[in-house]
Amino acid sequence: MKFRSRVWAIALVVALVVSAFGAAITQASARTTSWIVAITYQNVGSNPADVTVNFYPEGSGTPISFTPPGGPLGAGAGASFSIGSVSGVPAGFRGSAVMSSTEPLVATVQQTSPDADVFVRMLSNGFSQADSASQYLVATTLANKFNRTTVFSVQNAADAAVRATVKFYDADNAGALAGQITHVIPAGSAKYIEMDNAATTGLPGGLTSFNGSAIVTAVLDSDGATPANIVAAASELYVTSNLGANFEGVPLSRASNTIYMATALCKAFEMDTNYAVQNASLTDSAQITVQYYNLDGSLKTTDGPYNIGPGQKKSIIGCSPSSGANMAGFTGSAKITSTGAAIVAIGKAAPSAGASPAKQNVFTAFLGEPAGYSKLALPLVRWASDANFTTAKSSRQRTTMAIQNLEASTIKVNVQYFGKSGGTPLATETLTIPGLSKGNSSASTAGALGKDGMAPGEFGYYSDGSFGGGVIISAHPDNPNAKFIAIARHAFPGYAEDYNAQPVP
Repeated sequence: MKFRSRVWAIALVVALVVSAFGAAITQASARTTSWIVAITYQNVGSNPADVTVNFYPEGSGTPISFTPPGGPLGAGAGASFSIGSVSGVPAGFRGSAVMSSTEPLVATVQQTSPDADVFVRMLSNGFSQADSASQYLVATTLANKFNRTTVFSVQNAADAAVRATVKFYDADNAGALAGQITHVIPAGSAKYIEMDNAATTGLPGGLTSFNGSAIVTAVLDSDGATPANIVAAASELYVTSNLGANFEGVPLSRASNTIYMATALCKAFEMDTNYAVQNASLTDSAQITVQYYNLDGSLKTTDGPYNIGPGQKKSIIGCSPSSGANMAGFTGSAKITSTGAAIVAIGKAAPSAGASPAKQNVFTAFLGEPAGYSKLALPLVRWASDANFTTAKSSRQRTTMAIQNLEASTIKVNVQYFGKSGGTPLATETLTIPGLSKGNSSASTAGALGKDGMAPGEFGYYSDGSFGGGVIISAHPDNPNAKFIAIARHAFPGYAEDYNAQPVP
């Protein structure tokens, strides 16, 4: 009998509840729009994979089963499907999914809206079995703060019902514990925590805004004591515009005293980056510093130190380091170091003050990484032709990858592009990346366009109307153990979202 790997993919596919604080929002708002999910997945094993998917309505342990069309997925191949086309999944569904495969699988969720005036396409990754844990960290949670509200979901990755306790720490009140709540979640199912709905958070009902972080711990419901595995993912949604971004929660096992951020910007490309750094400990403080590195690997400046109490978060403003360094025009990467407790971090990129209209709607989120890898996968990679890369809602997209070298010396990496059939790569781009620096790759620079039956000048878009295309990044044979991380930016004019490359077992 073949072992079946599992991927948990939290999926939001329903109009969200109107704010529980005050009157309903009437202006354009990502918080109140409707959403539909497509799941793009890639076989990162060496043999064809049989894939099945179980969808769980929120609060239900009874799955809706689905087998993606097309038969076994070839080695390296990428494919996708929209949940809206899955028989048995009703309109208005909100819940979660578990994907099973006979080969190792990675998956990315793309969240879009059918509403004519909503252009943003939010991305987040699924979770492997190794990612599930009894404690999860959500580094930033907002309720009607900075014009944004967070909705995050906690999915049960155990085989029995769990009790998930969520604790919230108030960054605007010295990190004090602001409230907590416990939810019972059936196996496979998820609970959605809406930061503007006190019934799901346990925060005081009269609270009108919140800026903080969350820690979720889980035990088996049967005995209330045995640790049980969960995963978590979040949407950060503007309440005054149709913008938002997704990011994954982080298991305690991935908290570290060193976190690498593959993107750091200040007024470069009209964008700035900020980091939410959370202390992963419930008892000990963390003292952090942030080092910013130029593209050639040299140190730009150091920010900090800053003290972060248990469970709390610290917001790091990339354009305003404590050193007073002039960061205008900076583009590079960053390393966050903690003495004391381990930390996790979320990065966000947003338009600089005075940015042009072409950048006003770019809002992205990505994870900091605790370590590098020698092989990574990106299941959702596309490249639109000039004719199809437009400002229309129907525009096709372009993916570019930033690959950060975590070694002190120069390394080479191979970026392999695969179509929906898998097998032999359609193209390979070899990058030489200086120590502590980063390089970039795309299907266009790699020479992967118009192959495998894809539309002329495009990657991932096929002439027959189907989709599929992914990337595997590997250390070059000259340096087979080199370590690196990568982030993909998935964009069309005026909008973009980031997601992290996933390690290949």
